[in-house]
Amino acid sequence: MRDALQKVIDHHLENIQPGKGDAVVDWEHLYNKIIPSENPAAGGTTGEKPIVRRLFTLPRVAAAAVILTVAAGIYFLLPRNPQQETTLAGNGRFRNDIPPGDSKATLTLANGASIALHTNDSNALAQLENAQAFRLDSGELVYNNHGAAGKARGYNTLATPLGGQFRLLLPDGSRVWLNAASSITYPVAFGKEGRKVSITGEAYLEVAQQPNRPFTVMVNGAEITVLGTRFNVNAYRDEAATCITLIEGAVRVNRDSRSSVLHPGQQLQLWPRGDQRLIDDADPDAAAAWKDGWFSFDDADIAAVMRQVKRWYDAEIVYEGPLPGHHFVGTIPRDVQVSKLLTMLELTGRVQFRIEGRKVIVTQP
Repeated sequence: MRDALQKVIDHHLENIQPGKGDAVVDWEHLYNKIIPSENPAAGGTTGEKPIVRRLFTLPRVAAAAVILTVAAGIYFLLPRNPQQETTLAGNGRFRNDIPPGDSKATLTLANGASIALHTNDSNALAQLENAQAFRLDSGELVYNNHGAAGKARGYNTLATPLGGQFRLLLPDGSRVWLNAASSITYPVAFGKEGRKVSITGEAYLEVAQQPNRPFTVMVNGAEITVLGTRFNVNAYRDEAATCITLIEGAVRVNRDSRSSVLHPGQQLQLWPRGDQRLIDDADPDAAAAWKDGWFSFDDADIAAVMRQVKRWYDAEIVYEGPLPGHHFVGTIPRDVQVSKLLTMLELTGRVQFRIEGRKVIVTQP
């Protein structure tokens, strides 16, 4: 199947060179040719997982957004030989590559001690064993709810750096995914009256149902109260608004004197100065795509795209000249080198990049 994909993609990519303007390509036809129907009766596949997934409908003419093509995504996920990689590097603009982020975080205990966490880090494992409250399990920090841990007091903080993410299993059974440059502060032991945590940055939560002990999240001056639910919170300080997207269950959001109840598929945007907006047709999958290893761009301008690049690749973003005015729609894997992500963006013909150390310089073609 990969050989067939390569032939189709190579043929169409001849017309999609960075800086050459729009290519005349029927993307809907190309998508259907690359990813057949999953219905066996229609001649589709019978369970093979697509290399790239599509979270949107590809229009023939994208007036408001530049589409990140399915072809580009598959092209750069296919195995490359050295000669192809040399061609990809072009004139050396991407010679200094930056790897994607991985699982890493710092746990700050109630007594002020800090433990650097990384998957299969033997030193961290020994420190956690001495603390007798936590253990690492396949990249997840798991709370030990027995023995000394149950009698402990105070708050712990789990924080991820730029280029890091981590998972946490809280003592009540609730799960938390932390995106890059994010943190969660929580009590060593939840009390009988309720469960309260504080979050910065971005987190996805699956809250364990305990009707008699509501779960409360404090974020950017807002209070989110739930009984049992799944939702995503994007509260980065460099984003225009705090966005709370509900996947399952129901949550109540209180800020100042206003209260809003969210239902699945809704997103509440909290803007500065008390303004807020409720989106009824939000895309929960797109909001939480980062948790599953994807960048998801939905009519995102270049500044929004590059903020995600900065966090995940721990890169400095520099703009030379005016920002490209076009928007981007599509999904790209988060486990690729930054050069592959940038090249896929360049295939739109609307933006160009070069890498200098850990700097990504953004220009127009």
